[in-house]
Amino acid sequence: MIQIHVVSPQGKIKILAVLSALLLFLSFPNLNLFPFAWVAMVPLFIALTRATDWKSAFWIGYLTGFLFFAGLLPAILLLYPYANIFATTVGYLLLVGYTALYFAVFAALMRFIPRRSNILFSLSAACIWTALEWVRSWMITGFPWGSIGYSQWNNLPGIQIASLVGVHGISFVIVLFNASIATLLCNHHQWRQEIRTVILPLILTLFCFGYGIFQLQNANPLDRSTNATNQANAETLKIALVPGNIPQLRKWDIRQFPEILQRYIGLTHKASREGPELIVWPETATRSRVLTGEWPTYHRRFSQMLRDTGIPILLGTANRGETDKAIGQFSQSRKKRDTEIYNRVLSITPDGKIHGDYAKMHLVPFGEYVPLAHLLPDFIPNFIQFEPFIHGKTVNLLPVFDVKNKTNTRKIEVGASICFESVFPDEFRMPVKMGASVMGIFTNDAWFKGTAFPQLHLSMAPFRAIENRIAVFRCANGGFTCVVDKFGRITTPLITPDTAQEILIASVPLLSSIEHEQTLYTRYGDWFPILCALICIGWFGSQIIMWARRRHS
Repeated sequence: MIQIHVVSPQGKIKILAVLSALLLFLSFPNLNLFPFAWVAMVPLFIALTRATDWKSAFWIGYLTGFLFFAGLLPAILLLYPYANIFATTVGYLLLVGYTALYFAVFAALMRFIPRRSNILFSLSAACIWTALEWVRSWMITGFPWGSIGYSQWNNLPGIQIASLVGVHGISFVIVLFNASIATLLCNHHQWRQEIRTVILPLILTLFCFGYGIFQLQNANPLDRSTNATNQANAETLKIALVPGNIPQLRKWDIRQFPEILQRYIGLTHKASREGPELIVWPETATRSRVLTGEWPTYHRRFSQMLRDTGIPILLGTANRGETDKAIGQFSQSRKKRDTEIYNRVLSITPDGKIHGDYAKMHLVPFGEYVPLAHLLPDFIPNFIQFEPFIHGKTVNLLPVFDVKNKTNTRKIEVGASICFESVFPDEFRMPVKMGASVMGIFTNDAWFKGTAFPQLHLSMAPFRAIENRIAVFRCANGGFTCVVDKFGRITTPLITPDTAQEILIASVPLLSSIEHEQTLYTRYGDWFPILCALICIGWFGSQIIMWARRRHS
């Protein structure tokens, strides 16, 4: 006897929720099947039409969000070689559970939107989603990983509009398109009338792609023979990126330091033969005691490298207190006075003078500092196996002087973004707004070797470049080192720990005084998601007031 098992309505809803999570996951690195994002939310929207009330909608959304982030964030769980396994497991589950709440709240709020089959439903969905993504980008210090717009980092025509509306604007268009398709499918029996529902989303999507194609037509062609952009008539800075690619387990082992420093020095000498105008080392590339002179042997080696190469250097280090005017100026009295440690990038000239410094302002919670540490139980700090950093106070540009030009010394202002900071577009734009001619991302992604996180981090760099129409160089220990032009194109080979090439020499285009017209996003930041949030607050506020009046009438 043949038994036929029919899936229950609740089972179908769960399948739809799981399908949305899977399609979203497939659209992100490392798989990068970005077209899937344009239909990934359709199953979730269909599932929500079958929810009985807002509570059931909440749990449908939570299931989708939990499964999506569980697949996207396992790198947190795999941090156990560097931290307590219990702490990383709890941290992973808490982070996945927290981020899934935004999917759940979105689904619950959608239950209060009238289901009339018109464009207002799709617009409401896009507004609510965009507002919640924006809130997630700053709530509890912010965690924007997994914002749906980032799935399109390889879709260059589709993301050029980020110069106007930022990455959240891309999310808006994608969700609008998904919601309109879902509305059409749910009312397929009246498809002739419902086809108008997709007209506006389709026009808006085509406009975005058309705008992107128009912008890319103005871009200089990529010279595939040299993997660089044709920079005719453009001012450039020739840089040498020296990522080092030191495994994380070796990086902070004091016994490994002499070999690590020698590796950086050796690679820098090799890079200097190509005649760069600037050398770049990644985040926390060297210990501050080398620069202060506390370790005189290593200090002499570093100083000799500067003199031999005769090239300015930008490097990441962790140092205490205020920055000296030159390297080697350390005193015992200062050692006793300075206890606060900062994650910094320094601009150092060949003669050892420090012309600029920038201290990381947006630190990683529980990775670089402990939020509300004074309120936590005493046992929690026992799991934190590092000395906490202090937040930087101001945005400083890093001046670099072209010492090779003897007749007219160029001063180039470089903006710095250290690791985690580069995922926050509203913060990244600040150095550009202050007049930076080029932006640099200094990062250490070796923590996440073997996971999708290094590429997830890389995928944000094209958006930062497009949002501000500025070239971005990326020097990453253990991650992806490259140069991104102002159109979001990666114009150089990708240097990783697995490539034979260990250094990257590239001419990076600079923003000239003529070109330094700021984009809409550079000037006003996250104006678009804030507008979406205000619209949502206004609509839901008015509904609450009307409900209260009806109740008391």
